[in-house]
Formats: sequence, C-alpha cells, structure tokens
Amino acid sequence: MRIYDISREIFSSTPYEGDPAPETHLLRSVKDGHPYSLSSVSMCLHTATHIDAPSHYLEDGKAIDEISLKKCIGPCMVLEAGGVIDEGYIAPLLGRGAKRLLFKGKGVLTPQAARLIAESEVIMVGTENPTVGYGEHVHEIHRILLEKEILPLEGLNLKDVPEGNYYLVALPLKLEGVEGSPCRAVLMDYLPAAVL
Repeated sequence: MRIYDISREIFSSTPYEGDPAPETHLLRSVKDGHPYSLSSVSMCLHTATHIDAPSHYLEDGKAIDEISLKKCIGPCMVLEAGGVIDEGYIAPLLGRGAKRLLFKGKGVLTPQAARLIAESEVIMVGTENPTVGYGEHVHEIHRILLEKEILPLEGLNLKDVPEGNYYLVALPLKLEGVEGSPCRAVLMDYLPAAVL
C-alpha cells in the first residue's frame, strides 16, 4: 500500500488574498532552559489544505464540527483538469459511483458544472487551487455546493499522484462553531477489503 500526503505545508503556503499569513510563536524552549518546548499558532482556518463547512457561506449552515466525518473518509477519484471544468467534463463522471472528486491541476469549475455536481451523489470536491470557485464565480460556486452540503477540499497537492481511484482520509480539526478547518489529507492506493 502506498500513502500519498496530499497536504500543503502551512507556514510556507501563500495565504489567500486578504487572509493573514500563518505565524508560530515560541512560548517555551528546551534550548532556553525550560523543561519542555511549547508553541502557539495564529492562522486563518482556510490556509493551505483545508475543508470549507456550509457555514462558510450559509448563515444557517453546519459548522465544521457538525459535518459528517463519513464525507471526509472513503473512496475517491483523482482526475487531471488543467482548464475549465464544465458540464461536458463532469457529466460522464457522474452515475459511476464516485462520491469524492479530486481535481489535479489548475482546473476551475463553472457554475453549470457545480450545479450538475450538486444534483449528483458527489459529497466532496477537491482542488489544488486555494478555492473551488474562481473570479467572479467564486461565491456562486461555493453556495451551489455548500447548499447541498458538498464539502470543498481546497489547497491540495496532487503533483505526485497519478490519475485513478484511491481511498481518501481528510479530517478537519474539531473546532466548535467555525466555518472551516485545516486538515491533513492523505490518499491510499490500496486498502484491504475488511477496511472498505
């Protein structure tokens, strides 16, 4: 079994425009004579690899601690997508049992493609981009997906992952009442049948 770490390192990741850069603060250090080292972190919850909860865009949407972890663990499909991801690209993928779609490359969803996904069995959409939407459509695409509780998994690192079927584990931190969370996302190319 091979495990692919598809997360981005937090401190070296470029923040989304307008978001604060992550910072670490050393509170105690063994080097300075303390019996232990201790640090704190300050960051936007949408830095590097992260999951958006419905409350990111919807006033009454679920917070990150309320989403079902079943959506964050399970079979997925990694697909090359270097340009516009429109309904013609999406339609053949649906109805084949793929509930988690991860797009490798700089491909961007159109609102029409997002609507098609929202009407399907898909429960998570992943992207290497910092956001699942783009340009003037960024808010619309988020709302289309999040209204159906389809979770955006954003800021992935899929450069070393071939297209294909995998098992995804991408768990958000248990942060009560907030609209998103960083996560450590991994793909496995094989799991024993007993685990599936």
